[in-house]
Amino acid sequence: MNRFFNTRNILPLLGACLSLLVFLSACEQNKYEPNTSVAPGGGTVTTFKSYTLASATGATVYGRVVFYKYNSTVTLVEMGLYNTVTGTSYASSIYEGKATESSAKALKPLDAISGATGSFSTSKYYTISEAGFYDKLSAYNANVKIMSGTTLVASGNIGGNATPVAQSQ
Repeated sequence: MNRFFNTRNILPLLGACLSLLVFLSACEQNKYEPNTSVAPGGGTVTTFKSYTLASATGATVYGRVVFYKYNSTVTLVEMGLYNTVTGTSYASSIYEGKATESSAKALKPLDAISGATGSFSTSKYYTISEAGFYDKLSAYNANVKIMSGTTLVASGNIGGNATPVAQSQ
């Protein structure tokens, strides 16, 4: 066993290991800063119309629905509700006519709303992929209803039935 572990054999091996360790630890690693800039106009949606959603009789849920013009064929919808109950999922849809009318004809079902956040459960925006939807919104005869099961908790007129509370064009 002495034949393998003597001073003459160990010193070169130890020197090679130390040289390799020095070489590997001396390599510099470049840390690049993230590129947070975007292409001109990228990530910005500036054309929108916002409508109020009022509490239904006996309910305390209220908020806003905002329609954004993403491009000529895509409209983004964002919902923001207050006084929702954690653990509850609220259905939301665009219905025909005014909110005071009891129309059961849903024109566009929207995404479910999370009671924990008061916004859409799946993503921040619901996408309506219909050419010209946003451009026709001002003349749209419709309202948005928020339901908890079969109970109406909030609603609000949109389009031709209401003046937007905020808008940008």
